[in-house]
Amino acid sequence: MSTPAIRRLPSPSVTHTAPFLVFMCFLALKGFFKSPGEYPPGTPWWMAHSEQWIYPLQTVTCLALIALWWRAYPIHRISMKTALLAAVVGAVGIALWILPSILRDLWNVPAWRQPEILGVKWNWEWLGLASRGGEGFNPTLWQDQPGIYCGTVIMRFVRMTVAVPILEELFWRSFLWRTIADPYRDFHLSPIGQWSGRALAITVPLFALAHQPADYLGAVIWALLISWVLVRTKSLTACIVVHAVSNLLLGIYVMTTRQWGFW
Repeated sequence: MSTPAIRRLPSPSVTHTAPFLVFMCFLALKGFFKSPGEYPPGTPWWMAHSEQWIYPLQTVTCLALIALWWRAYPIHRISMKTALLAAVVGAVGIALWILPSILRDLWNVPAWRQPEILGVKWNWEWLGLASRGGEGFNPTLWQDQPGIYCGTVIMRFVRMTVAVPILEELFWRSFLWRTIADPYRDFHLSPIGQWSGRALAITVPLFALAHQPADYLGAVIWALLISWVLVRTKSLTACIVVHAVSNLLLGIYVMTTRQWGFW
């Protein structure tokens, strides 16, 4: 009786980067549409609220790629102690990310004078002191249709807590970190979580730049924390737990406070 043929996988570079690149392509597609408030009344919902169909399609596509190539990833079971450490770091990291926005509302930052420093007018939003109650992914558009509303919220949380943590950690902490840390051999031959000041100095600011300006400070702090977890635990799974817990708590915060600007 013949043994079933094992399907060959693409190169590690492809399996680690393709889900992230596909994810970014969907974000670029979103950029072809205007913000909801810029469309006149009567505009079809798929155009005025393009994120309502682009993000679910993005999630399903990326998860399909991850499932297809799952055995290519260095994602392994971790101890309860490591998982708890990762969860605590994820909670602390997202709390620090959200804190400037909370302080902004408490301190009424827009009333502060914006001084000029070296000819550049200072913007307090660069420190995350920005209002997040404006435009963003708002599922309450469907609140009068419970089935669609629940489906939209569920897909949003699947995107945040499953798809994004896996595909981003595969790219940032597995592919890019190891490529920079050990550039003289194929990245997948290098160990997960080896210390590299060069990798830290490059991945942290790049990760921050992938977010909106008001998130730069929070993203830098968060990236430093997850880099510490990576080096301490030598586990990509631990980094995925950090990311998943952070995004879960952020989602709960956004749904509770309706600070859609975080989405």
